[in-house]
Amino acid sequence: MIGVIGISYKTAPIEIREKFSFSKNDIVPFSELLQQETGIADLVLISTCNRTEIYFSQDRHDNQTAFELMYEVIKKFKGVTDHCWHYFYHRSNAGAVRHLFEVSSGLDSLIIGEDQIIGQVKEAYLTCTELALTDAVLMRLFQKSFEAGKRVRTETGIKLGITSVSSAAVEMCACLLNGVSDKSVLLIGTGETGNLALQNIVKRGIKKVSVTNRTNEKAEKTAAKYNGTTVPFEEFGESLHENDIVMIATASQQPLITKEMVRESISRRNKAPQVYIDLSVPRNIEKSVAELENVSVLGVDDLQEIVRQTAEKKKESAEKAQIILDEVVSDFNEWLASRSLRPAINTITTNFQTINQEELSTYRKLNTPEMQEIVDDYAQHLTQRYTRLLIKNLKNLTDNGKNIDSLKIINDLFKFD
Repeated sequence: MIGVIGISYKTAPIEIREKFSFSKNDIVPFSELLQQETGIADLVLISTCNRTEIYFSQDRHDNQTAFELMYEVIKKFKGVTDHCWHYFYHRSNAGAVRHLFEVSSGLDSLIIGEDQIIGQVKEAYLTCTELALTDAVLMRLFQKSFEAGKRVRTETGIKLGITSVSSAAVEMCACLLNGVSDKSVLLIGTGETGNLALQNIVKRGIKKVSVTNRTNEKAEKTAAKYNGTTVPFEEFGESLHENDIVMIATASQQPLITKEMVRESISRRNKAPQVYIDLSVPRNIEKSVAELENVSVLGVDDLQEIVRQTAEKKKESAEKAQIILDEVVSDFNEWLASRSLRPAINTITTNFQTINQEELSTYRKLNTPEMQEIVDDYAQHLTQRYTRLLIKNLKNLTDNGKNIDSLKIINDLFKFD
């Protein structure tokens, strides 16, 4: 069974999603708890600002039991006691395959055609593979998902226009401030999301850039790209008032910007408006900051109008993308089905070879070396021919491994004693 259980912007608000956000350091302890509690050992865990999804491969439990066990382990690991089952979705086998391919292609993103997601999926896959958490099925599945994502982006127009949450947030920010070319921005956090957001806002014409990060070298590297300056991480709160726009994207599990910090900033700006863009999950800005006057806070869930407009513009491309996914999903499902034939094929081949050798051993005692060679060649030829014929019939009878009922009968039939 291939399964996925997840929670996303489609099923839960950020207040719920942030409870189930995973960091990279969570993967090993979570996988250990999961194996201990369920026996499921093969997984890929994806956690972004818009989703947390766990893809897994297992054959120990029936589908529903596997999902229920997975859900309970997720809750236990995150220390959540509330009933949250209704926020989660789960899909198995072909449904899980299709879902991953849509995620990698940007079709399931808040911003249709989002570019950032395929990099996040690749990073999650590589991390789990390096930790020896992926089996052959998951490896093949994710490699095909990258193929799907690449084809969709190169064969359709889905990547045109706004392609990320950060670019959408910058678009809305520009609307709120009537343009940004004469504004100043502070970026807190220099990961992929933060760098992408800064890149987008600089493209809109902003000139004055400041950057801060826990690792100062990273802040200096990012600031240098845009002729910006750096701010010591421990002191960024004191410089908030100097910026019209503050963007934050870190992995902090607690808010880094508080209501008091922003109230102080506004008072020092003579109430000149400020826009805060929070691209973090969990949120890095206290929710109550939005209550202050002259302050606008944009989070990943505050982009609905831009999302609607983008989806409408990319509708035709999304329809073309689904046709591409039909092909790639079919390819993967064919491969997966054929894997189920391997035990039967191995059994047929091994048993015919064994019978061949056992029967030949009798003749070898009675004949000359020349006759033995002739008989050996003929027996090998006969064995290979009937093996190929049986394997061909096996594939036809089981629809290349898709007909499980026939496959069970055939497996029993060729269990020679």
